[in-house]
Amino acid sequence: MKKIYITLLMTIPLLILSQRQNDNWYFGSQGAVNFYNQTPVGISTSSMYALEACGAVSDDGGNLLFYMNGEKIWNRDNQVMPNGTLLAPYQNDSAQQLAIVKNPANSMQYYVFITGESNGMSNKISYSIVDMSLGAIGYNGAPLGDVVQGAKTIPVLSNTGQTFTSEAITVVPNVLDESFWVLIPNGTKLYSYKVSHQGISNGNPVVSDLNFPVNLGSSKYYSIKPSAKIPNNYNHSYSHYICVSYFNDTATPNPTFTNKVYSFNSSTGMITPDYSLQIDGIRGYVPEFNKNASVLFLGHRNIHAIDLVNSTPSNVQHMEIYHPAVDPQFEELGIQRNKYGDIYISRSNNIYLGKILNPDVYGPSMGVNMSAVPLAAGGTRYGLPQPVESQYDVTPYSPCMDQLTLSTPEIHDNLFTYNVAKEIKTIGNYQVTADQGIIMNSGNNITLLPNTLIRAYRYIAKITTCDPNAVSRSSGNIAKANAPVSMFLNLDKGERSNQNTEVRIFPNPVKDMLNISASGKIKEVEIYDISGKRINAEIRNNQVDVKNIPAGSYVIRIVTDTGVANKQFIKR
Repeated sequence: MKKIYITLLMTIPLLILSQRQNDNWYFGSQGAVNFYNQTPVGISTSSMYALEACGAVSDDGGNLLFYMNGEKIWNRDNQVMPNGTLLAPYQNDSAQQLAIVKNPANSMQYYVFITGESNGMSNKISYSIVDMSLGAIGYNGAPLGDVVQGAKTIPVLSNTGQTFTSEAITVVPNVLDESFWVLIPNGTKLYSYKVSHQGISNGNPVVSDLNFPVNLGSSKYYSIKPSAKIPNNYNHSYSHYICVSYFNDTATPNPTFTNKVYSFNSSTGMITPDYSLQIDGIRGYVPEFNKNASVLFLGHRNIHAIDLVNSTPSNVQHMEIYHPAVDPQFEELGIQRNKYGDIYISRSNNIYLGKILNPDVYGPSMGVNMSAVPLAAGGTRYGLPQPVESQYDVTPYSPCMDQLTLSTPEIHDNLFTYNVAKEIKTIGNYQVTADQGIIMNSGNNITLLPNTLIRAYRYIAKITTCDPNAVSRSSGNIAKANAPVSMFLNLDKGERSNQNTEVRIFPNPVKDMLNISASGKIKEVEIYDISGKRINAEIRNNQVDVKNIPAGSYVIRIVTDTGVANKQFIKR
């Protein structure tokens, strides 16, 4: 049989789409920042006060369209839209979350969903439609937008046709098409409403069992956050994590916190049984995932990081990355990932946004700078805006393996698909026979080197974005779904223990000598810069000499005979 030898190199650069609809954040007491560049810049024109729930959306060029809290919608001229008062003042100022979804069927329209405090409030989940083709003409010649008449505060209905309350709401894009899922937990269920070209599936949600340790129908405070698409996830029954967090401030002797991470399939809108992690603790509330879904952050007065990649049922990896120097009874935080994957923190009544340092590198280099972004006006409260979701990621996160080398004769058939983010390369005696149908999808390169034998007329090689739902191969085997994983972490023990074995550092900021105070015996001290590089410093008698290290933010890792503490400090 005649052999066909092919030497083929195809290189097409990845198309990086620019997402500008989340360029502007409006929040708190007239606080606002712009993220056109990766370094945020304060905005001084906001007219809004938002205790918690807030949102903002910009056009494709990054120009502000409107912003809102749970009661009103302001246009880009910082005026309440003519039909933009959704509820009377102080009727919904303590709702925790709201959500904004672009209408897939009309690029000028946005669904805006508002919630209400669940316990003791009559406000039900509802949605309105903002149309940017309506309203008065602004200075740039474009309409300022308004709420569509007859499409204002429409009640969201459960699968039984009932209205209901919830403080929690978020949005996850569907990986299969241009639709979105609006997720609302309530009672013992998660309700997933599809927003598509056909509208919203109001009254016909997809329903999943939460199996949450608390019935959220009778609870007061709770929230929900999704991760980005999980990269390199070969268990194709789920695409994202979601975290539901609950807080009971009436429990004695301490408030109680319960959080649960679920695996979620964004093609079906359902929770799957593949993964769960329950986290209980007296200070573990307000969740956020880093950009590659490898770390979960939980904050209330302090902030914990949980390693989702390396944790096992017998050893859930976690660490405290922030503990306030002054520890008031309540210091609720807001934590939110922005369009670049950076994670910011709002601490109530502050004139700065805080920032998590190195959120994608779990370890000692993680820390917090609570004065990272000065605000141009106003201040923070408890909430920050959730993103207006899009069908493309701002930073391309690979849903498949980065590279693949094929060196042995093909063992797959029936139009088997290789899905690779960057490059597929064949070496040695890779062969495809006449009865095998092979598809190669690669983001950058497909290189077929000498000794590659192709006999199949159904062979296809193309440069394309990886399909997260296609079957991929790693090390010669079809990637198989992992067995279900269920984990539990109790932060109560460690947190309550820390109250008796507190580790403190002072002064902070520091110029020369950093003092360490610990009730346990100090066994080891290490200092790291924000890149994770270890810094040499002299340590003697519970003091660290830092006068010779450059000014900046650092993390000190202190090992005592009662545990490990990671503290952030600033060298002046």
